[in-house]
Amino acid sequence: MEYSQVISTNYGKIKWGTVGKQTLEGLRNEFPSYPNTPEGWKGYAKNWVGREWENNSLQVATLNQVHGNTIHSIPPLSETTSPDLIAEGDGLYTESPNTLLVVRTADCVPVFIYSHKRPFIAIVHSGWKGTSLGITERMLEEILRLGYELEELHMEIGPYIQAEDYEVGGDVAAHFLPLGEEVCRPKALGKFLLDVGLAIERRVRERFGTSIVIRNSRINVYKSPLYFSHRAKEEGRNLNFILWES
Repeated sequence: MEYSQVISTNYGKIKWGTVGKQTLEGLRNEFPSYPNTPEGWKGYAKNWVGREWENNSLQVATLNQVHGNTIHSIPPLSETTSPDLIAEGDGLYTESPNTLLVVRTADCVPVFIYSHKRPFIAIVHSGWKGTSLGITERMLEEILRLGYELEELHMEIGPYIQAEDYEVGGDVAAHFLPLGEEVCRPKALGKFLLDVGLAIERRVRERFGTSIVIRNSRINVYKSPLYFSHRAKEEGRNLNFILWES
């Protein structure tokens, strides 16, 4: 895997990361072209899971991603009435073991969240639209509503396009200029350079304070040969995942 992290907790292992070009090259025989439907992408993800993971009983959850702020809870497989249903949204969370949550990115930000005390994992797909709509804050609000505490939460920001390569117009920049020039700085001719990952960090800190642990990988998908980038005119997508393995 191009980016992979593992941490042991008192309730099991949490694994999260981002799978890119080299790993997904192994799917080319089954998928000579990239999927163009949510159903196709779920099949693609399940094919990768079947190759990568020894545990064949994993429940795989994906989304019909729409660059919004809708999040969904994934129940245990035994309680799922429609296991093949693909919900529309950009965030997933679960309190169930052996459930692999997956979102796709090309330049957008993957956000991984877990508790180091109690069984809980979540994943968010956040582009500039989702960030401006506060999808990560919405996920954290839901986590707190469920009874978790900020002090037990860890938030990891995975590979995404960095500011030096992400130029946006004034209409997009207007959503982020109040966060400071580190987040969104003017370039020339009415253009701006935007760091969406840092914008997420700033917004979370402003809303929830410093109790939650936040780490940013600072991996630039546009410059790295390991990852797909939409701005580099690539059709593939990186698969971002998180799993509580009991």
